[in-house]
Amino acid sequence: MSTKFCRSIPLEQYHGVPDGWSKAEIIKEHQNLGGSFIIDGEDATEPGAPEFLPDRYNWLQYRQTLYRVCDGVRENDDACIELAIRYIELNYIGSYSGFIREKLARALKNVSLTRSRRQRLVQHFEILVKENKCLQEFGEYKKLRRKINAQNEGNVQPVGVEHSPADAEHKRSK
Repeated sequence: MSTKFCRSIPLEQYHGVPDGWSKAEIIKEHQNLGGSFIIDGEDATEPGAPEFLPDRYNWLQYRQTLYRVCDGVRENDDACIELAIRYIELNYIGSYSGFIREKLARALKNVSLTRSRRQRLVQHFEILVKENKCLQEFGEYKKLRRKINAQNEGNVQPVGVEHSPADAEHKRSK
C-alpha cells in the first residue's frame, strides 16, 4: 500500500468536510435523487474530532450523515446507494474517510447494483490500482469487486432498477 500520494494535508482540511458533502448538501442531494430512507436525524454530539478544530460541529454532522447513508444502503434505498458510490468515487482523504468508504463498500456488497454502477465502481478501483492508491479500505473494495464480477459473469441484473433515477442524475451531473 502506498502513501506517496498523501501529501501534507492541512489540519483544517484533513478534519474538514469535503466540498458538497455537508449534512445539508447530502440531505438535499438524497431528496433530489428521490430517496425514501430518512438520513436526517438528531445532530451528532459525541466526541470524534478535537475540540480545537474550527469546523468540528459540521465535521461531526457530515460523518453522522454518511453513517446514515450507509444504513440506507443496507435498506436498499436507491439514493443512498448512489450517494455511497459517489463518496467512494470522490476518494476524499480526511479524518475517518477511509473508514467511511470501507463501511459503504461493505454495505454495497449486499445490494444489487445496476450495470452502470458496477462499471463505475470497477473503473474507480482500476484507477486506484493503476495510480497505486490502495489504502486500508481496499480490502473491502476487493470483496465488493468479487461480488461485482460474480454479478457480471452471471449477468445478474436487478429487476426494475437498471435505469434508476439516480443513475440518470449521475449521467446528467457529469
